[in-house]
Amino acid sequence: MNLIYYYPGKKGAPSNVARNIFDALYNRQSELPFEKMIIFTDSKYKSTLAGKYEDIKILGTKEILEISKKDIIHIPVSPFVFPNAKFLLHLFAKIKNNKIVLNYHGDLRNEINLKYKLERKLDITGIPTYILIPTLLVRANKIIVNSHILESILVNNYGVKSIEVIPNAVENYWYSKNQEIIVRKKNKYEIFYHGRLSPEKGVDILITGFHEFLHKKNYPNDITLYIAGEGPQKKDLESLVQRQKIDRNVIFLGNIDKKLINAYLKKVDGAIYPSIWDNFPLSILEALASANCPVYFSKKIGICDFLTEEDVLNIFNPDTKSIKEIFDCIFENASEKKIVEKQKEFAKKYTWDKVINCYIKLYNEIV
Repeated sequence: MNLIYYYPGKKGAPSNVARNIFDALYNRQSELPFEKMIIFTDSKYKSTLAGKYEDIKILGTKEILEISKKDIIHIPVSPFVFPNAKFLLHLFAKIKNNKIVLNYHGDLRNEINLKYKLERKLDITGIPTYILIPTLLVRANKIIVNSHILESILVNNYGVKSIEVIPNAVENYWYSKNQEIIVRKKNKYEIFYHGRLSPEKGVDILITGFHEFLHKKNYPNDITLYIAGEGPQKKDLESLVQRQKIDRNVIFLGNIDKKLINAYLKKVDGAIYPSIWDNFPLSILEALASANCPVYFSKKIGICDFLTEEDVLNIFNPDTKSIKEIFDCIFENASEKKIVEKQKEFAKKYTWDKVINCYIKLYNEIV
């Protein structure tokens, strides 16, 4: 019996997580209940992966028939009905009756509904998956989600029963003290957000709360809000900034690499993540692990499922009033200095060398 692991080659947080899971498993192969680990990927990535994993067999779409019906198939990114290697593997597994393990990173139906509610825009490419997602999920042998929030959605909305909640994790890089240096400007306050610019992330609420803070305090030249990332809502957010006449105070950085993200987190006065719904976003875990400032994040995200009474972190309701109060707190230097240590202590629970134990245990239970 082998493990057939779908290895995504595209960019994006879910794909990065999938690759990190594989690397962590690769380092612990002796503990896995399989004869071999085998990669299945889009044929165009085969040569690159062959150079990276010389001792791992790599299959492309043309070699899919080499998969035995006894093999366990793990697709670590959310299913999507589209004619590509991932969907082909999923379809093949169901025809051959292989056991399937799926990771589900976020609820597509919820995201499409939210986008339509807020923007009156319909994502046509997602409609086939919107219709078939219950079938794709129910027929898997095990669904891995990163929070109890998402678990309850799968149970209540789709009737999924075989679910495993495994938290997300980030690379060891974010726990390192090494950093790029960005020089701070004197007598300036700087706030930072990084992540996808889409409706569920609540960045429009962040901007509106920031506008209300500036209007009340009248400090247009003393504080800057940096927004890093790209996404379908970017143009709308830029228009919102223009309408509110705070374009001198809000800077859109676009996609920046992790070194620059880390550098901003090391030098700003606060980081804010105001999602109105989210699973277990890596951006917040990255900030908690590396920031030298208070990190504020929404109560409406799955990472809160893992907070205990000992984890006293800065969480808030994602509304403009709460965000304005956060800016007040940062500007008046009223935030708790010890919070940075507490943030780092919490984040250290979610390294891949710790979280991968949950995957190894799950494989053993399935076998």
